[in-house]
Amino acid sequence: MSAEPVAEPLVGFRRWGARRGLYSGIFVAGKFVPNPALGMVAPRVMQMPWPTDYDREAKCFALRGHDAPFRDCNCGWAAYYELAMQPELPAIECVWGAVVAWGRIVECETGFRSEFARPLALLDHRHPDDIRERGRRLDNAAEAYAIPLLAREELLAYAAWHGEVRA
Repeated sequence: MSAEPVAEPLVGFRRWGARRGLYSGIFVAGKFVPNPALGMVAPRVMQMPWPTDYDREAKCFALRGHDAPFRDCNCGWAAYYELAMQPELPAIECVWGAVVAWGRIVECETGFRSEFARPLALLDHRHPDDIRERGRRLDNAAEAYAIPLLAREELLAYAAWHGEVRA
């Protein structure tokens, strides 16, 4: 079974690690991990931050010979359908935000994986232990991507202007 293209862009919510003002990586067991999948299948690949000047296209690094996203693989840009009232911040590098996604989409129970994605806005939710950065991490990321930093309700409303929100 393959992924289906969507007629209207989908909006989702995801978290990134923000370092030097740029998004990258994921979180595993509460720790920032640049990208464990790349380490397993391509150990010499350098972690690349999300681009600031163009949309991100998903690629599959599993060497299975398919386009991302693919239903029987974990490839594609993942996002949740809903944003929790108090999103989890497992590490000080963690930032939450909204993305718009389009192209081929694999829908799952709590979210989806897409072929293309672009950050829309960041949630103004700062990690309480981020003493050194004092919240500048969010400000720097919002500035680098030229996207707004918004309170939760404003983020939800802003996201809905850019695509379909399935909650």
